[in-house]
Amino acid sequence: MGGIWELLPLRGHLVVSGRTRKENGPCRFSTPASSSLKATQTGRARDRQPLRAAEEPGDPRPAGGSVTSGALVTSEAGAALEAGAGGRRCGAGMELMREARELGCWATEEMGAPVAARAPESTLRRLCLGQGADIWAYVLRHVHSQRYGHQDSPEARRKLELEATVARLRAEIQELDQSLELVEQETEAQDMAMEQTLQSIQDTQRRALLLRAQAGAMRRQQQGLQDPMQRLQNQLRRLQDIERKAKVDITFGPLTSASLGLEPVVLGDVRTACTLRTQFLQKLLTPQAKGGSIPTPRDDQFGASYQQWLSSVETLLTNHPPGHVLASLEHLAAEREAEIRSLCSSDGLQETEIARSQAPDQSDSSQALPSMVHLIQDSWRAVGTLVAQRGPLLKERQILTRRLQGLMEEVNRCTLGSSERQALLLGLWGCGLRAELKALRAQNQELEEVAGRRQLLLQELQAKQQRILHWRQLVEETQEHIRLLIKSNSASKTRLCRSPAEVLALVQRKVLPTSEAVAPQSQELLRCLEEEARHLPHLLLGTLLRHSPEGLQPLPMVLPSIHQLHPASPRGSSLIVLSHTLGLPSGKAPELLLPKAASLRQDLLFLQDQQSFRCWDLLRVKTSLPPGPSTQELLQIRASWEKEQKDNLGQALKQLENLLKQALERIPKLQGVVEDWWEQPGQAALSGELCQGLSLPQWRLRWAQAQGALQQLCR
Repeated sequence: MGGIWELLPLRGHLVVSGRTRKENGPCRFSTPASSSLKATQTGRARDRQPLRAAEEPGDPRPAGGSVTSGALVTSEAGAALEAGAGGRRCGAGMELMREARELGCWATEEMGAPVAARAPESTLRRLCLGQGADIWAYVLRHVHSQRYGHQDSPEARRKLELEATVARLRAEIQELDQSLELVEQETEAQDMAMEQTLQSIQDTQRRALLLRAQAGAMRRQQQGLQDPMQRLQNQLRRLQDIERKAKVDITFGPLTSASLGLEPVVLGDVRTACTLRTQFLQKLLTPQAKGGSIPTPRDDQFGASYQQWLSSVETLLTNHPPGHVLASLEHLAAEREAEIRSLCSSDGLQETEIARSQAPDQSDSSQALPSMVHLIQDSWRAVGTLVAQRGPLLKERQILTRRLQGLMEEVNRCTLGSSERQALLLGLWGCGLRAELKALRAQNQELEEVAGRRQLLLQELQAKQQRILHWRQLVEETQEHIRLLIKSNSASKTRLCRSPAEVLALVQRKVLPTSEAVAPQSQELLRCLEEEARHLPHLLLGTLLRHSPEGLQPLPMVLPSIHQLHPASPRGSSLIVLSHTLGLPSGKAPELLLPKAASLRQDLLFLQDQQSFRCWDLLRVKTSLPPGPSTQELLQIRASWEKEQKDNLGQALKQLENLLKQALERIPKLQGVVEDWWEQPGQAALSGELCQGLSLPQWRLRWAQAQGALQQLCR
């Protein structure tokens, strides 16, 4: 700041202007002049300006240079300051020095004048003498730097306050904007989370609805499967009971024993079934042998005996294993064969039977032969069929014979020529041949049918025999495996029993001498190891210094890490921290596992990339999919579908009920028609008519069998 101050006359204002060489613009501060100084002279101040400049010879700077200058103007102020300065010259030197120091501090602190450009103390002291004392006192009290020049003005203070308020409001607005942006971001995140939550809730509701529907269907299916499951369980229990019984061997008494001893239950049941079968066939065939008609199901309790035989056979097959039933049938057949042989009194028959019994068995065991039970049943069935066919044939033969005799008598009564007689005989012979041809064709057809049935039966028997042989082979293989397992188990037990003694002998023979020889050396090595371990306090060697395992815990086989020698080193500490992070044992060297950790890190990054790609793909698929129906729409669809199913089921049930009502109404009519047809007395005249190769008695027999089977199924 310049050291020259000039008093410049201005109009009605006191102006202090300061300028530096480096500053660009002036800094001016003005105050209104006092009204009491207006009456003073103006010319004195103008005359004093050169005088004031002459009083500063020590100032090297020119008066008109580019330095900071200040001027106190108006003639009235100059007169007043001259009077004040004249009074102060009589003051003490200390006051003058204090004012000079205050002026220097003001120039330095308030006006920002550098220390190098500061005026000397003598110059400042001269400025404070005379009229300049009051001026500089006023300047020091009222004139301040440009930074604080307008603080005394109310408008300036108001402006500053407004600017501060505006700045504060702008800061608050900016903070509010930032908070609003954060709130908007949080709101968007919450909206997205809410949308995802709603989507997951909708998906969960749809899944729950589908699961409830599936659970209902499963419950209905389970209820529908309870009855078949119960039947299967009952059948399984019966089969298990039969299997348990099949494991028990049964023994039969001698064939020729006449004593009434105890016999197996299965033999008694088989005997009862055979007796009922014999009684049924006797009731069936006895009326035909006597020339009567075939009994109806109401005659002689025919149907009751047939049902009794069927029920006994069913009970027999249900309660007893097939092997026991077959053995019982073979035993009964052997008994009957022995009875027949004992009843044969002819020597020829006896010799024939003896020869048959002594003849070697030429049949191969591998051939598929029917059992005795099937042969007996087939024979009885064939006998019954032949006896049933014999009665109608005999009646038809008698009728035809009588008719032929009548025709012959009529021919004999008629007087015909030789040619006519020969033609008549040829016609009769042709009719007989045609009848014989017709009978032969019918018989041939019946034989073909019987042969076909027997061929099918033979194939079934062969298949059963193959299954039985295969089952026997499997049983034999299983038994052989069991025998081998038993033998191997016994051998293993024998070896295990010998193993402890052999191990003890081996230990006493080889291990104990070696351990006794090595014991001193091991003690010496352990002592050396303990001495060296004292010099390595950071290395955990407790497990290596143990002489023997404590309790059942084995000695650890983990070597210490080289980095535990210097745990304070950065590399060792980082590796130890890494080993702890990976969950590795404390004694394991972590530097050996760094490649593994790096590969695991690569795998983790790859899996993270795969997961992000999958998530992005799933999001893209979700966004590309059309929106599905809501839960309410699904419920409505489900309700409409159930209503439609109920309507369809109701209509089906109504139709079934109508059909059942119609069937129940038609059953009495049909039964009456069948009974009327069945009880017609003229059916005996239809014995010679054949329908599909069967006569009326045969059809009646089949009708009775079908009726019995139907009743059995209805039960």
